[in-house]
Amino acid sequence: MLGRSLDLDRLIRERPRRPALLSVHALSEAWGLRVPDIFLSYNREDQAKARLFADAFVAEGFHVWWDTTLRAGEAYDEVTEKALREANAVVVLWSKKSVASRWVRAEATVAHRQKTLVPAMIEACERPIMFELTQTAELGHWVGDRTDPAWRAFLADVRQHLAHRAGGDQGAAAASPSREEPSIQEVYLSTKSKQSLNRRTLIGGGAAGIGLVGTGLIWWLNRQGQRSGGMGLASVEDNRVAVLPFLNLSGDPKQDYFADGLSAEVRAELARNSALQVAAQTSSSAFKERAKTAKEMADKLGVAYLLDGNARKADSLVRVNAELIDGKTGFSLWAQTFERPIDNVFAVQSEIAASVTTALVDRVARQASGDAPLKTAGGSSPGGTQNVAAFEHKLKGRALFESALGGQTDLDALAEFEAALALDPNYAAAHAWRSRTLSVLYGQSVSPVAAEKMRLDAIAAGRKAVSLAPDFADGYSALGFSLFNVGLDVKAAKPVFEQSIKYGRGDGDVLTGFAVFCARTGRVDEAAEAIARATTLDPLNPTVFRSSGTIALLARRYEEALPFFERALSMNPKMSVAHSFRGTALMLLDRLVEARQAFEAEPNRIFALPGLAILDHLAGQKAAAQADLDKLIREAGDSGLYQQAQVFAMWGEMDRAVTQLDRAYQAKDAGLANLFTDPLLDKLKGNAAYQSLVNAIGFV
Repeated sequence: MLGRSLDLDRLIRERPRRPALLSVHALSEAWGLRVPDIFLSYNREDQAKARLFADAFVAEGFHVWWDTTLRAGEAYDEVTEKALREANAVVVLWSKKSVASRWVRAEATVAHRQKTLVPAMIEACERPIMFELTQTAELGHWVGDRTDPAWRAFLADVRQHLAHRAGGDQGAAAASPSREEPSIQEVYLSTKSKQSLNRRTLIGGGAAGIGLVGTGLIWWLNRQGQRSGGMGLASVEDNRVAVLPFLNLSGDPKQDYFADGLSAEVRAELARNSALQVAAQTSSSAFKERAKTAKEMADKLGVAYLLDGNARKADSLVRVNAELIDGKTGFSLWAQTFERPIDNVFAVQSEIAASVTTALVDRVARQASGDAPLKTAGGSSPGGTQNVAAFEHKLKGRALFESALGGQTDLDALAEFEAALALDPNYAAAHAWRSRTLSVLYGQSVSPVAAEKMRLDAIAAGRKAVSLAPDFADGYSALGFSLFNVGLDVKAAKPVFEQSIKYGRGDGDVLTGFAVFCARTGRVDEAAEAIARATTLDPLNPTVFRSSGTIALLARRYEEALPFFERALSMNPKMSVAHSFRGTALMLLDRLVEARQAFEAEPNRIFALPGLAILDHLAGQKAAAQADLDKLIREAGDSGLYQQAQVFAMWGEMDRAVTQLDRAYQAKDAGLANLFTDPLLDKLKGNAAYQSLVNAIGFV
């Protein structure tokens, strides 16, 4: 450990000069023109290994400073210190030699103080004690392969760090090099975000004009005359609990994923008990900052109890404090501290879930009577792993995926899931998340070859998940999504979704996936029942209201759809798709002026332009309508084949509509998942070619 009297500035200035070698990056860009993304700190005896890192970072498009980039005549100490202090990330390569180097330790200390440190181990060694609590990538085996899962996971950490340094979505953009996004493997080299496509639309409702995104069918609750509170939500029952996101007490913001992931795992454990109703993650996460009292949070979430907690992960130990709170009084009912070796983190999450269940079942014995208890401590959840490193990679991947920042983030998430599977090939949950991520990337791919590879891999990963864990609800949900949205195979997806609901009736996301499938395949009452239950588990999610309106729209209940789209937009005015769906309902009610205003307000042009083309045609403005269609074709290309078919159908040009639908089918366009219930295609219902396509996909 460095003493307090150590003069770091002096050490850096007096560091011996390493041999000046010209790097690959120095050939294309002279040092000093911009702040480096990455400063590489290493011992000169590890230079060959350091070059692998430098070249790999450069190949990813990053500006890398390491001391081989010095130009003749430059002052070593001044340039090195300037680069160290200005770099957005300092990658320190720990080895037996670098640990013994005062200069590497000094650079690491400066980086630690500046919160720019991103370390990696290139051989087994004892790190300086002050860095033992800093998460460090294990890359001793790495020999420069950019498709290596461990390297891709480390690269994802670096990107995430750069994004955090830059701040927010702008930081995410800054963290991505100004080049085509790199591949997770060579077969995915052509993957990038399609213009105007929103990834949340893809995962929730496909790239279609009338998709289902999120949860909710509150209008159905009112129709069925069930007891309700505001906006038709059922009143609080004694078996409803919300798991708040656990707070990260490690002092390292990069460890947020672990605390969030742990609370998500406990939430999933609780949801397995049919005696309990567990609030979904999106609604629970609305209170991550704890800005309201326990009573206020419970009231907003519509639950009787809150499970609060915090987590601290330090090297080989994990410490979790958990507390069950009565939502009516705000008083604590049960609290416990769990401190275990990190290898026992799975036992901790099971212990917490079992303890909470026992406390709740004592209070709601009439609901719990006859229900099987959760597995007790030491057991593992369906789809789980006993490999801690694999578990952490899965948590990181899920956090990246759910950040919804775009194509590169999805690729980084995929790298984490593949890293998890490299450590534990039988980790069913990682296979399920890999399937889901590949399904989203499929919808963003611009290369037919890459897209087909992703489509097949997504389905195969889903199948692997359910074969490894036959009672794992999320595995069935991921497989069903890939078979339906990516495979366009309704008949194959149907029994899979039914298995998901069999094992996942307490999981809001699983319920939503099942409801979406049912609504698109014309099973309106089943969709309504499932989504109504999901609504009670996720009452603060704006997508609840958007999809409530969407399902009403699919049921041709246009007036009933409007209040829900408006509620969703009041909660999130920038929400994609909601404006265009509202515009569709208004247009079909012949309220054309309001419909135009709605379409013009839609931020996602692939959904706005079809509506405008239809409205202009209805107004007799044929030239303007054609101009709208031309913009759609120019901006979306083949990504908008389904939307083009919608326009032609509403124009009355049935042959052209069917031609575009056939092209969409050949391209496996995910939009075709909406074919059977899309009101904009109603004019095609008697068309033989349309009916043939409906039969081919398996809707009937």
